[in-house]
Amino acid sequence: MRTITFYSYKGGVGRSLLVANAAKYLSTLGKKVFALDLDLEAPGLHYKFELGADTVQTIAPGLVDILAYFKKTDRFPNSLANYVTEVEVDGGAEVIHIMRAGAAPLGEYWRTLSDIDWHDLFYGADPVGAMFFLELKELLRQEFDPDFLLIDARTGITEMGGVATTLLADTVVCIGLASVEHLEGLRAVMQGIKRSTLRDPQLMPVSIVPVVSRVPVRKDASSEEKLLAETRSFLNTPTRDDIPGLDLEQVIALHSEPLLDSAEQLLVGGKNSPHDLPLLRDYLMLFSRIIPTEDIHPHVGQLIQQATARLLDNPDGAQSDLEALTTYCADQEAYRALLKLYLLRKAPVEKLVATAALMWQLCDTKSRPDPLLVDIVKIAFTEPRAMDVQKKYVDFAEDIWRWSGMKDINVGMTIANAFVPDRRDKAVRLLSAYVDKADPPNSVAIVRLIDLLRGGLSFEVAFSVVERFKMTDLSAEFQAAWARLVLDRKDPRLAKQTLQNPAFRPSAVRASDPATLYRLYRVSGTETEGDMLQEAIDVAAGNGDVRGIREIGEILLEEGRLEELEPRVAGRVPGHVLEDIVETLQRRGRRPRYMRP
Repeated sequence: MRTITFYSYKGGVGRSLLVANAAKYLSTLGKKVFALDLDLEAPGLHYKFELGADTVQTIAPGLVDILAYFKKTDRFPNSLANYVTEVEVDGGAEVIHIMRAGAAPLGEYWRTLSDIDWHDLFYGADPVGAMFFLELKELLRQEFDPDFLLIDARTGITEMGGVATTLLADTVVCIGLASVEHLEGLRAVMQGIKRSTLRDPQLMPVSIVPVVSRVPVRKDASSEEKLLAETRSFLNTPTRDDIPGLDLEQVIALHSEPLLDSAEQLLVGGKNSPHDLPLLRDYLMLFSRIIPTEDIHPHVGQLIQQATARLLDNPDGAQSDLEALTTYCADQEAYRALLKLYLLRKAPVEKLVATAALMWQLCDTKSRPDPLLVDIVKIAFTEPRAMDVQKKYVDFAEDIWRWSGMKDINVGMTIANAFVPDRRDKAVRLLSAYVDKADPPNSVAIVRLIDLLRGGLSFEVAFSVVERFKMTDLSAEFQAAWARLVLDRKDPRLAKQTLQNPAFRPSAVRASDPATLYRLYRVSGTETEGDMLQEAIDVAAGNGDVRGIREIGEILLEEGRLEELEPRVAGRVPGHVLEDIVETLQRRGRRPRYMRP
């Protein structure tokens, strides 16, 4: 029997609802669950199980009554069944057993509770408190044989809290808000769990899982990453020299869910999908963290086999079964089976990527990523019509591409472009990492990195990239990017030095981008060879490069030669396009000088 305690230093963080969702999750996966309400001063766990339950008794005796009986008789009742409520779960899942705190809110409950002397129970002449709860746990195991005992612990720092978090628990989920008031209390409790002498030294140390709840959902993932990093740092900071830090590796976020503002409901096993509800995704990710895969995988494996057995006769039914399984189960094999089915049935790209991203987020794949995810990212990020999907799932794609060794530069370029323009810095970091790792790096990526740094006004960094590769990258694209970078400075001396640099190849730039080379000559004050503008027009028109034609037109306008553009380009681009370019430039040329941008 694995015991998981859910603890919060203060109330209002969604602790009891989380316990109920965890119980339903385990029950749906074929596990026998016993839930124990130890929040004696504010009992309410049973209310959470009434959300969508088929049957539940509204009034029943519970833990306080057992403790009163024990204090009076010095023994336990012959059976605990009369103190336990059964909750039926839809879909043939295992029954959940609940031991309430007692018959609250009846007055008799509060009178019985007030008669208990907790100090005497734990610190008196005959302190039987620890023995009572250990014996209770053993009796629960013998009579109900649960796979999991879930404890809803009392808030604050109390004797009951110590029992729930140290004496009984194998794992403690510590939940709080991201405020100093909550986190200082949680840190003190977690440090107390680490140093407790209540626990049998022969047992494994208690595993602590910190959780921050009611985190706002933000589009910018970096702000949430910063919040969680700051929270982890705060919790890990020692409060005294003689108390070591907690050394927590991760803090899990539970997001705010507007769906629960009007009325509470169990999200696990409901009508909603983790694709739609961030909080449901959070629950599943937390459960995959605190519940070992080996505890649930045999049952999940059977469900996967049952679904795939229907594939030939009823592919829609097989897909529906696997989709339902992944709505309440964060199991890697379930997601793999569904993704393979999507690939086989040529599901829409967004559905495919959304499911792959969910698998990456929920399942234990980050330490051992699945090659199937690499294939799916490649499919999505080489599809030219999937730009919206690429923008939406670009962070997931970046994670997978980095893990795969950044080998497919076509995928990497699409990922970098999906970050632009809103998150240019991410694109720069991604391409910089590729350029540093690849041997040799692809010239297209180097050129794109230079151009992104130009757009970000990072001339020095961009120039360092040029200096690094100018002797090895002889491509026309690299040479043109070098020239564009120099032009940004509008420095005649630098322009002249570039034209005279042995590594710079004017002929390569002239063949691919004569307009840029012409500007470079003009800034440097150096005479050009032949009429580069005419060559530039021919190159741009031949490539159908409307942007290039417009840029050359601007140069001709500056030099009073705009009339040369139209006859040279006519018939080589659509007439309405050429007409629009010429009219725009003519209007610009007619503006008074003081109105020119």
